[in-house]
Amino acid sequence: MSKYVINKNYDDEREIEATSYSTVGDFIDFYGEYDDGVMPVIFRVRAAKVQTVELISE
Repeated sequence: MSKYVINKNYDDEREIEATSYSTVGDFIDFYGEYDDGVMPVIFRVRAAKVQTVELISE
């Protein structure tokens, strides 16, 4: 899985380990590994609260 950091250099900076992410409506969903053909959402954050999303390692 890859590592992402959201809001780098902001007070609410957070690292997330996920395979990928996408914008879904008003949210940004981070996805885990496929399990029986389903890619689970492992973290969801309201897009309005996100300033940056940066890939820090693959």
